[in-house]
Amino acid sequence: MKQIEIQELIAAWQQFFNSKNSWQEFIQDCRPITSPNGMIYELPNFLNRDNESFAVVDMRKIAFAEPHYHPDLEIYFVLQGTADVFVGGNKQAASAGDVVIIPPYKAHFTIPDKNFIIGCVNTPPYRPESYLVLTESNLSVGFDRHQFTLLTQQI
Repeated sequence: MKQIEIQELIAAWQQFFNSKNSWQEFIQDCRPITSPNGMIYELPNFLNRDNESFAVVDMRKIAFAEPHYHPDLEIYFVLQGTADVFVGGNKQAASAGDVVIIPPYKAHFTIPDKNFIIGCVNTPPYRPESYLVLTESNLSVGFDRHQFTLLTQQI
């Protein structure tokens, strides 16, 4: 995906989020799926944009999200709270209003505070079979198991 297309995607979804009162509006009638990344609310693509999927992820009750990667672009729109998001081994501090871009084939995990909620857009749409959990270091996707262990032992 080209940089200009990514910026257009971000702008469209930010406009959507800014037009709503709260993330709770999105999930009213949706049952969450329990995952190692928190409660996931798989929602319709409210913008009807081709080749994208949308979910709200509630990380308020987890200490950290499991390290994983996938072959698709993923974008986090921070709706509430703060977190350290690690993408390809690099730490990004994220807070409400921020956007975190996760390129394809980049390992990522999150250490959230007790209020962290994101809107998550995947392109192409999320497929469970493309979600690849990391249990060992994999430098080709930027995952260092030792770094992850050190960070999560402190929690």
